[in-house]
Amino acid sequence: MNISKTTWLILGIGIFIIAIGIVGWLYLEQRSEQKTLTDSLAQANVIYPSVVSQRGDLESQLTQSETDLAEAVLLLADVEVIFPESVESIEYDEELFNIADDCDLEIIELTASEPGALEVESVTYSVTSFTVVVESDYGYSNKIIVNNMLDFVDTIATSEYFTDTTHFANATIELVNIQVPQGEEEGEPSATINLVIYGYKGE
Repeated sequence: MNISKTTWLILGIGIFIIAIGIVGWLYLEQRSEQKTLTDSLAQANVIYPSVVSQRGDLESQLTQSETDLAEAVLLLADVEVIFPESVESIEYDEELFNIADDCDLEIIELTASEPGALEVESVTYSVTSFTVVVESDYGYSNKIIVNNMLDFVDTIATSEYFTDTTHFANATIELVNIQVPQGEEEGEPSATINLVIYGYKGE
């Protein structure tokens, strides 16, 4: 069967129109995809700085946490050094007598309680209470004796006196009672000091 030129022309035009339609559809699809990618890129450009900033914040928090942990470990080590594992009353008795002697005072009474336990934020401390009564037998005036008693208390409170094994950084003074004779009353001034000494027992 012979196909006329007119038929070929119509077929050619039809094929051309179909091709144009396919190309147009592909163009529109590609353009839509490109727009989607462009929008996604724009959104990513907005989100990315925030993500980077959050990452920087998290890294900074992590660094701070590591620093805090290291400081806590060092602090715990310091606590273990300052607070002995146990409070040996005989050692502190000797040191209290030495301090009193340095302050020209005499200890006329010294008692220590049995060690107890105190828990503070999951850390357990041993606790021993001491009662110390001091006087002076050096013939000083009442004013000098009272000053010596204040020096005795201050030395304990400020932990200015310590040896290699015993010191009072872990001590708390709970009571100081200084009695001074008035008027024609006889006798020498006396001071009663109650202090508590803590020992580190662990978590």
